[in-house]
Amino acid sequence: MAPAAATVPAPAVAATVRPTAAGEPTTAEAQWARAREVAWPALMARAEAGDAAAQFHRGMVHLLGTFVPADAAEGRRWLTRAAEQGHGRALNTLGEMLVSGEFAELDYPMAIASFQAAWKAGEPMGLVNLGILAETGMGRPKDAAEALRCFRQAAERGCPAALLRLGVMSAEGDLLPQDDGQAVRYFRQAAERGSKEGWINLAIAHQQGQGTPRDRAASLVCARQAWDLGMTEAAYLVIDRLVADGGDPAEAAGYLVAVSLLDESDEGRARAGRCKGPWLDRLDASGMQRAIAVSDRLLAAESRRRLREIFGP
Repeated sequence: MAPAAATVPAPAVAATVRPTAAGEPTTAEAQWARAREVAWPALMARAEAGDAAAQFHRGMVHLLGTFVPADAAEGRRWLTRAAEQGHGRALNTLGEMLVSGEFAELDYPMAIASFQAAWKAGEPMGLVNLGILAETGMGRPKDAAEALRCFRQAAERGCPAALLRLGVMSAEGDLLPQDDGQAVRYFRQAAERGSKEGWINLAIAHQQGQGTPRDRAASLVCARQAWDLGMTEAAYLVIDRLVADGGDPAEAAGYLVAVSLLDESDEGRARAGRCKGPWLDRLDASGMQRAIAVSDRLLAAESRRRLREIFGP
């Protein structure tokens, strides 16, 4: 099993694919156009009016340059306004910026204070990040017992990242006894709480038969779930299972088209190229039309997911 490594991450919003509501734009392009014209101005207005959640999301938009040119200073300003109101995710994000040195100068004492405030505000990722610092000895003394305490306490709150980290530790025998079965149980709990990394680790476990019976059908289901939650590289496992197990080649091609459009890096193009083979050449015109329909559906669903991260459900 190749478990996903745990570093100090940016917070993620769990979201699953839902049916398109009546009157909702159905293409990715239309969804983003509507968001820019309607949802983004409304979010800015709520942030100006003092809504802490809107201030947090506006700060992330400025940091990442989603609807405006990226501006780290403006992003920090809005995140700070949200944090001053006790917004846990804003506090945690500011801490992550201070730990990584990305968007802010490296400052471990301020980061630790921000993580502690986030946890006090009810954001379990604050405690997870304190655990990671204790595990790695970054900014605080290296302390395995303290790291485990943090991860376990956050896991008791149902934090997917904490459950995932405990799963990784169980799979690797790092701070916890090596136990593939226990790792799978942690990954499943993380997945059920919206962790895309939990789903992909379950997919790998089912494919390899580590910690759980080998089950290719279950591996495919888990890989699809990981994709639905935003793990674009899960497409390659979906493609592999569909091609190897006699699944629908048009669906496999649809995933290949979608992941190629979402990851246009040199590495992404090379990986997509390696997926091509005789199975793709055998698709007729009807199969290619179905593949395009699958790709359009996947891209539209991914756009909805990303927009929910910005604007909420």
